[in-house]
Amino acid sequence: MMEDLRSPPIPFRAHAATALDYRDVPVDLDDPRSNEPLVDLAEVGIAGHGYYARTDGFNAPYDRAFPSASDRVWCRRSVADRLRTVNERLASHGAELFALNGYRSLALQRELWAFFMDRAGAVLDAPSDDERVAFAGTYCSDPRRFDAHDPRTWPTHVTGGALDTTLRSRETRELLHMGGIFDDPDEISHTGHFEAALAQRGGAEHRLTLSEREALRNRRLLYWAMTEVGFANYAYEWWHFDWGTQFWVVNSRTQCDDASSPTHAWYGPASLEKS
Repeated sequence: MMEDLRSPPIPFRAHAATALDYRDVPVDLDDPRSNEPLVDLAEVGIAGHGYYARTDGFNAPYDRAFPSASDRVWCRRSVADRLRTVNERLASHGAELFALNGYRSLALQRELWAFFMDRAGAVLDAPSDDERVAFAGTYCSDPRRFDAHDPRTWPTHVTGGALDTTLRSRETRELLHMGGIFDDPDEISHTGHFEAALAQRGGAEHRLTLSEREALRNRRLLYWAMTEVGFANYAYEWWHFDWGTQFWVVNSRTQCDDASSPTHAWYGPASLEKS
């Protein structure tokens, strides 16, 4: 009988690397995969909608569409192929992926960075510039020094190798409860948030609220379905996964032993014009 992916706990640790900590990872642009085109996930059977392009006002915390956003979700071809494998794994659980964002243009990345910098100013007590950057850099890659020829400046979503996703029911197409909204810059977004809550209650699930227990199980389902096919999750965002990027290398170190952890990336900046 196939293992229930909602049962194994998600490994988590405090003080994991952030989106400011991957820029020195080497990128092998001679790898054939570095030239893969971007693929519209809808065309390969992966459900989704560009979250930043929503015009109905129900895309908190933004409540608006971003001028540079697309209503489609794009990823590199090998990423899309792996997502189809994930959906095959999820089928036995009655679930499937619902993609929220993949490739981002540099313009959109800059718009999002500005949002998180502003949020830092709103929630921190008289923050310094460095403190604002540290806050924003926990939830967004810094695009300010972008140089197409310098891997130390590449935001992970600009490569097309990063994906933001949630889960939905295959039968009803309703999104599953994950315990917090997408892009909430708060501890509730940390992948292991409900694992920590469970530990604080002595490991007894019956001591969680029913909402907490449901979120715990659904986060586990997403985490294991994605990581079992090679994706790496970002510890501060339950929805964010990478493959083939610099951030994938860094985040894999929290999920693999040193012998099996990747040493380099192969995806550089992508472009829809080349796809």
